[in-house]
Amino acid sequence: MSALEDVKEVTLPERKFIGMALTSAFEAHEPKRVEQLQKLFISRRFEIKGMLNAESYVCPSFVCEQLFTYLFCMEVNQLSVIPDGMIGFTIPEQRYITVRTLDEDPYDVLHAYLNARGLQNNKRGMSLEVYQVHKPQWPNEVDVYVPLAP
Repeated sequence: MSALEDVKEVTLPERKFIGMALTSAFEAHEPKRVEQLQKLFISRRFEIKGMLNAESYVCPSFVCEQLFTYLFCMEVNQLSVIPDGMIGFTIPEQRYITVRTLDEDPYDVLHAYLNARGLQNNKRGMSLEVYQVHKPQWPNEVDVYVPLAP
């Protein structure tokens, strides 16, 4: 079980991403749609020019009470060429808390850290999950980042 002491506070610089998005209603969510998009993204990722690391992909996400949007992205050095059916965007510099856990939900650990320290999640920011292309095992091989409120 991961302890709250495993959580780190970090600042990530501005980063650019190109990828594919899925928006779903919580009450009608179909996990199979996420799996299908992941397979499509993995098969098309080499269409993305200027990748900074072809061995890992990033899944930014944001939620509200009714919907969530989940993306499969590659970090890139520029947004000049965006393949058809994909989206390009920039995430500004942001403070995050981050953790990698073994067999427990990293979001539970991160939210417990927020509560224990009296911190707030930046509701306007995007959470990030960083996966290795050839070892995308949740949660043991995933680094999760939750944005901190300013």
